[in-house]
Amino acid sequence: MGKNYVLAMYDIRGKQEYIYRTNKLKEIIGASAVIRDCFKDFLYGAAKEYRNLKNNSSDNDAEAIINYKSEKEKVFDRNLFEKRMAEGKVIGEVVYDGGGNFWVLYKDKDSCVETNKLFTKKVVQNTYSLKVLCTFTEGVNFDDFKGDRKKLYEKHRIREATQTPSIPAQVLPFTRVDYSTSLPLYKEQVVNRNPEKKIPVSKESYYKYKKYWEIADSRPKEFGELVLDKLVTQKGEESLLAVVYIDGNNMGDKVSECLKGKSYEECINELRKFSDSIQKDYVDDRIKNIDNFLSEKYAGDDIKRRFVIYAGDEINFICNARDAYDLAIVYLNNLPQGCSACAGISVFHSHAPYSEVYRIAEECCESGKKKMKKLGLDNVCLIDVHYCQGGIGTDLETIREAETEGRVSRPWFVTAPKNSTEKYITCDVLNAMANVLKGIARSNVKGLAVPAKKSMADFKMELRRIEAHLPAGKPKPDWNLNNTLSDDEVRKIIYDMAIFYDIWFSNIGG
Repeated sequence: MGKNYVLAMYDIRGKQEYIYRTNKLKEIIGASAVIRDCFKDFLYGAAKEYRNLKNNSSDNDAEAIINYKSEKEKVFDRNLFEKRMAEGKVIGEVVYDGGGNFWVLYKDKDSCVETNKLFTKKVVQNTYSLKVLCTFTEGVNFDDFKGDRKKLYEKHRIREATQTPSIPAQVLPFTRVDYSTSLPLYKEQVVNRNPEKKIPVSKESYYKYKKYWEIADSRPKEFGELVLDKLVTQKGEESLLAVVYIDGNNMGDKVSECLKGKSYEECINELRKFSDSIQKDYVDDRIKNIDNFLSEKYAGDDIKRRFVIYAGDEINFICNARDAYDLAIVYLNNLPQGCSACAGISVFHSHAPYSEVYRIAEECCESGKKKMKKLGLDNVCLIDVHYCQGGIGTDLETIREAETEGRVSRPWFVTAPKNSTEKYITCDVLNAMANVLKGIARSNVKGLAVPAKKSMADFKMELRRIEAHLPAGKPKPDWNLNNTLSDDEVRKIIYDMAIFYDIWFSNIGG
């Protein structure tokens, strides 16, 4: 057994609500960075404070919780851990940090509880409303990590169900509030570094802005272009942008694969390797792919994208709508073997409410995941897209049901199962259809959307009209792609492509 050691799991609750409580992009980016850096900014300092109080010292240089992210701490060693705990200069070690999970192995219950009291105070003081739930189990069994993990999750489920949803301070009838969030106003915030222009904001918003400007000043290229209007093709002519949301598939199964061993050393070291590979495979290397593509396309210009969130297996960015489809394909096609993800794209006008547009992009991504699960597939990549025009206040499924009664070919497969006898609508199929559509006038392509939406009879009649007006001697378009598509599939594919034809498909094939 592990003496009185305590295994603790931290869970940030209501992340989407905290990030997207506002439509202001700076706040959204700041909020996502607050969550990403929460433990680095607040927990490590709280641990130092507790250790120094207990040891009656003022050593603020040495870490009180060891973080395995440094190269020399990659491998978890039980003997080294126990030696450090006995010395008293260290009160814990990070077990695992990845995929939204943060686990710490503490010296004892007091170290865990007292550190969390200080940590909670720092979180409230510096975020106001972020909720972090900590669950722990005592007396760890170093020979049975999975057993301790199971006990921890059982206890955590109970705590989740009983956690209070209240915020730190409720408003009174005479309190000035932020009308968009109903939170009490805290102080004035300078707008875009202009001291002549200030607005009153809540404490939550104040610290989101503060975090945003810390990043914008210290790491200006981290998120990219700060002015969204600079991402559009031509201001005053076309104001289309896109949110691209990409999320990895089957992460829970992959974590379970890391727990084939029994001991803490075996399981923790596998989890750490997995955590590092997630960051590299889904974020670091893929950002390079995205930026390389944009650098080649816009030679000599600044890279035209703006990252909002990128952590673990999730990445979310804004770009020119004309680049969105290509960038999602570049991302998904460059994933290493054994990795897969789904992408959602929502195309919108630059002044649309961002939180609503993001929600649609996330639902598009989830649409791909649902299709993958429905078909019982693994390690495939899908992409779903939506053009946000009207009615974005409701969910994607309702919008599509109202528009087309659900008759769409989306989501599309970027990578489909190999050696399968099943037929899938892939991006290669779209490319082939794009080459067919190039043989007819653009106005005809755009005009196909309406009859395709109405009925099969109207759609076929329009196809025959187009064929009848072709120049003499020009072959008829191969609508069914050499008889590989049914009439219903052709109708759905052409309807979807007609909507996005000008921004994505008109230039395929040169």
